[in-house]
Amino acid sequence: MIQKKWIFKEFDKDEVVAISKAYNISPVIAIILFNRGIKTEKAIRDFLSCSLSGMHDPYLMKDIDKAVERINRVRENGEKVTIYGDYDVDGITSIAILYKHLTSLGISVDYYVPDRIAEGYGVNKEALDKIKESGSTVVITVDTGITAVEETEYAKSIGLDMIITDHHECKEQIPDSYAAIDPKRKDCKYPFKNLAGVGVAFKLIQALDMETPLENLMELYSDLICLGTVADISPLVDENRILVTEGLKRFKTTKNVGLKALLDVTTANNSNITTSTIGYIIAPRINASGRLGCASRSVELFLTDDKKKAVELAEYLCEENTIRQQTELKMFAEALEYIEKHPGIKEDKVLIIPHEDWHHGIVGIVSSKITEKFYKPSILFAIDGDEAKGSGRSINGYNLFEALENCSDILEKFGGHELAAGLSVKTEKIEKFREKINSYIPKKLDETASVPTVLIDASIKASYITNEAVEDINRLQPFGVDNPAPVFAIKGIKIHRISTMSENKHLRMTLLKDGKYLDTVGFGMGEYFNSFKEGDIVDVAFGLSINDYKGFHNVQLILKDIKLSEVKN
Repeated sequence: MIQKKWIFKEFDKDEVVAISKAYNISPVIAIILFNRGIKTEKAIRDFLSCSLSGMHDPYLMKDIDKAVERINRVRENGEKVTIYGDYDVDGITSIAILYKHLTSLGISVDYYVPDRIAEGYGVNKEALDKIKESGSTVVITVDTGITAVEETEYAKSIGLDMIITDHHECKEQIPDSYAAIDPKRKDCKYPFKNLAGVGVAFKLIQALDMETPLENLMELYSDLICLGTVADISPLVDENRILVTEGLKRFKTTKNVGLKALLDVTTANNSNITTSTIGYIIAPRINASGRLGCASRSVELFLTDDKKKAVELAEYLCEENTIRQQTELKMFAEALEYIEKHPGIKEDKVLIIPHEDWHHGIVGIVSSKITEKFYKPSILFAIDGDEAKGSGRSINGYNLFEALENCSDILEKFGGHELAAGLSVKTEKIEKFREKINSYIPKKLDETASVPTVLIDASIKASYITNEAVEDINRLQPFGVDNPAPVFAIKGIKIHRISTMSENKHLRMTLLKDGKYLDTVGFGMGEYFNSFKEGDIVDVAFGLSINDYKGFHNVQLILKDIKLSEVKN
């Protein structure tokens, strides 16, 4: 077990009381809003209402006017467009909504998703040749392309106009495309920089169809926008919060035949879809086909109107996900074995783990598990002959994209975000890369980066924990990055009962304080069972949820951390 540092967020008691009274909300909700920097009248009103009026003008996006002009010319001239997308959920949903909209405008549209195994990430020249041969004159990238400088030049040389829509970090040189739409461009004045790829694709749709009321566009596309945004772990603030809220409203009544089929085979009750449902149940099944090969079947799922075909595709994705899970478990065990055989790498700042028999479509998931276990950035490589394809995950405070930029002279290709990235390198250079990335000193390193932390909104009394309190807190949903589910603490609480479940994977406890019994679950915390016993007085950090079991609704604590207390019960 890694010891975690508890950090209690500081708040001004007088301001919190004022917010609580002014907006007729509970003091705990006022504390949470204050902790998220939501303090002014407008900010509080906008956050709680989550209205479509908070959406920004798409024409504030750099180059979007050029893209609209070229697409309108495509329609007038009867040209053909190919949408080129990434193979993850964000890319797949981006393709689906843009395909549907361009088709509705009478444009001839095709789509292309690179095969993860054969082609790898991003735009490639061979694919552009195929697209040219198919008769397309314009390529619109979604969720990819902003670093494809050479490929864009090649597209121009063979007579293809490239319109790039992306949300990834930009390098110094922007591709010389017909239009390059990315809110992270330094010269882009768009007020919200953290849209997912599907969000950027939607802004293009919005710009193409400014006469259609935004509410109507939400009816058409918000379910898939929500799915892509949550799956890409985008910050759920500003426009993303609005888009996800609108999408969650429509999930249970979705008109998308494929999405409904997937929900029917994966969730028992479509009426209670949350960001967690999307992140842990729905998204992995869509990602599975892209991780193990080609993601085209996931695109087909969202484009089909054939109910029978939709069910077949949904069941296929579930089967692929089962295979993915089995492969992931095997690779994780092999990664741990590699670390044990090479104990020196435990001292490294960044864990570099290569393997010859790994599936490179799954190394990113395993990297995430390694980073979580050791609380260090990690990059796992799947070696294929003289080339190694890798995927990395980082920790708060360590910008992985910047670290890879520092190693760009060694790498063949790379791209991504601060916390996640993909890359490729010659196999013979892996050790040199390991040395160089571990010698890199981040431009700024968060003071908490060296130790895992639990950020706690407030200490609360056991008596506060009721069904009504949880329902009140749920007004702040959807929860996710930059709007996390609130975390609370209780000190000096007694372990009344303690056990494990699911083959010792998870911890289950009943806690007792001030005469109140609290059901508690620690997912993935089964190893804590050996460190505590019934009767121990502990401090617990936790989130709150409602456990709906056989019609009974009970409050349940979702354990984040536990430690022996210095406080007597």
